Amino acid sequence: MNAKLLFLQIEIFFDRLQKGEYDHPLYLAMALENLANQAWDEVDQIYPNL
Repeated sequence: MNAKLLFLQIEIFFDRLQKGEYDHPLYLAMALENLANQAWDEVDQIYPNL
C-alpha cells in the first residue's frame, strides 16, 4: 500500500462516518482498527528498522 491509497481510505472513512454508517460502536471500532493497521503497515515500509 502507498500513502496516497491510505489517505483515500481515510477520506472514505470520514465520508462514511459523516453519513452515519458507523452508528454501532463495533462498526466504528472495526473501521478505526483497519485504518490503524494500514497506517502501521505504511510506517513499517517507510521505516523498516524501527
